[in-house]
Amino acid sequence: MNVTGVVTALEFEARSLGNTGDGALIRVSGIGAARAARDARALVSAGAGALLSWGVAGALDPALGCGTAVLPAEVLHQGQRFASHRAWRERLLGALDGHVRTASGALLSSDVAVASVAAKASLFHATGAVAVDMESAAVAAVAADHGVPFLALRVILDGANDALPASIMRTFDPAAPARPRLWPLLRVPSDWGRLLGLALRYRVARRALGACRRHADPTRAPDARNDA
Repeated sequence: MNVTGVVTALEFEARSLGNTGDGALIRVSGIGAARAARDARALVSAGAGALLSWGVAGALDPALGCGTAVLPAEVLHQGQRFASHRAWRERLLGALDGHVRTASGALLSSDVAVASVAAKASLFHATGAVAVDMESAAVAAVAADHGVPFLALRVILDGANDALPASIMRTFDPAAPARPRLWPLLRVPSDWGRLLGLALRYRVARRALGACRRHADPTRAPDARNDA
């Protein structure tokens, strides 16, 4: 069986995987494509025979609610399309049926954080992608370069109609520290209402990630590299 290398941007995403007794290798890359690609390459060098992009995402499709698990058939980035491993993806979708809401549309990777309702609507119209993150395409590109299976599983945190507060968006800048300190956000009282809403959605998304781990065993990768 392939050892799976898992790339997460944030520590809470990695913690949701618990104790990976199957020997999965996990790297917390921090925000952004460059960091995710660096850690994905390091995982392949360490022996990973498959790569999983794991964590949360923002919805572009208004039909997707917080806690929905997106297992995209493909990841989009600047005109490029990276296919996920079909058998791996279908196994997880089957395992999650009845336990976690799932969606199967395309996932868009953006070079910048997508915070506003208008920006989400524009990207949904332009690309047809149902959700957006900042790392999955970079992980998918490394997987393609090395000929190993790739899959993304991203749980919706913020909906298409949820605008993220400007104060927290600074922590999603790829140039920001890889492990940002969030307490300074409390210095912006005008953002407190949105931060409270985000905190509540965070709890829902975190529980959904845990449910995906329990029911789907996502780090158990396919054996055959060419069985797409």
